[in-house]
Amino acid sequence: MTPIYKILADNNDITSAIKDRLISLTITDEAGMQSDSLTLVLDDRDNSIELPRKGVQLDVYIGYKETGLVKKGLFTVDEIEISGTPDTLTIKGKAANMRNSLKAPKTRSFDQKKLGDIIKTIAQDNQLTPKISPELSELVIPHLDQTNESDLHFLTRIAKMYGAVSKPVEGNLLFAIKGETKSVTGKVLSAVNIDRNQTSDYRASLADRDKYKSVIAYWQDTSTAQKIAVKTSNETPSFTLRHTYPDPEAATQTAKSKMASLNRGTGTISITLSNGNALLFAESLLNLSGFRDGINGAWTSTRVEHEISGGGYKTRVDAEVK
Repeated sequence: MTPIYKILADNNDITSAIKDRLISLTITDEAGMQSDSLTLVLDDRDNSIELPRKGVQLDVYIGYKETGLVKKGLFTVDEIEISGTPDTLTIKGKAANMRNSLKAPKTRSFDQKKLGDIIKTIAQDNQLTPKISPELSELVIPHLDQTNESDLHFLTRIAKMYGAVSKPVEGNLLFAIKGETKSVTGKVLSAVNIDRNQTSDYRASLADRDKYKSVIAYWQDTSTAQKIAVKTSNETPSFTLRHTYPDPEAATQTAKSKMASLNRGTGTISITLSNGNALLFAESLLNLSGFRDGINGAWTSTRVEHEISGGGYKTRVDAEVK
């Protein structure tokens, strides 16, 4: 298999111009609102490479000559590093959809609104197209305050409350149940099968799944000024959330989300694939086989790194038990 790539700078193909100078191309895909990143390291032996201006948009594709290219994202150049000896030029970029408007503080309230409508409002404010899980879209939120808080932080906070992942992806604002592995179109993607013989190394950590059997959350009843508990089940021991929620729906959903998180957090694994797989991304559903009992089975990727260099094409994956 022959690794290939294509890079467009402001829609101009620069692949051939840097082909004999590429030392490494690294793309890191993060789950949640963490911005995806690109790092290009080029051989600057004669200092003849034209320095790219900050703000240039790089459209990047990677894959294999035998199977074709896969689009990995649009990145905005935000940092340039020059070093020597040997002389190298490092170009770094962040996902182009992390708009400045997402980071600007806002103050507003939402009353008796569907969660889907709240996400749509935020998406429209930031010129993004909302893509929301149907299961979350119809949830009615009695009251939610955004007080001197950026849309970025607000979305992250809501996502944690409802066991979701929120992320801007190529002009879309994705808000989906964590681990559902949906594309930005909402289409459920197939699991990626990984056998041990496809890996060069791995490291797994398994914790005690039975440490907590339930989660307790409290919500504030404004009519009685009392805190009322909700519980995912009557099993013990229980994990108690510190925050007090504004209504029973938010408390219940957050408790369920935390219970699912505790279950997922019982196992983590890091894998390096001998041959990279451009179809892997953060939130991919993985089906591991050929390892051993306790590792084989379903996992969800939390971070994926693709690297093309003189050593070939490798993919590194961090995942947690689904």
